[in-house]
Amino acid sequence: MDQETMLHHLEELAKRVGIEVRYQSAAGRVGVCVLRGERVAVIDSALRVPDRIAAVASVLASEELNGIYVPPAVRKRLDASKPLRVRPGEAWIEMAPEPEDEDGADPEADAVQ
Repeated sequence: MDQETMLHHLEELAKRVGIEVRYQSAAGRVGVCVLRGERVAVIDSALRVPDRIAAVASVLASEELNGIYVPPAVRKRLDASKPLRVRPGEAWIEMAPEPEDEDGADPEADAVQ
């Protein structure tokens, strides 16, 4: 299955489980929120198709899909995806690496989980 078709299937699956997928300027990030009672996944519009696939698959990876037909290639992609996870109080995940601190150290490496 080509990447455009995979992305289309994932977007349609998101719609079927009640998640609207929006592509907007988001600094390389992906997030899920509830907006006016509806779940919305916001994905950076600058991401390439493979990264969009990864983002939508991560959003869907923790969804209950019993009773919904999912093409085998899409199911395989979802099974290989890690669910979208954010730290408490944060609404976004990074899809692109963050720049290192001025001294070259990773600022989140010392963060308490």
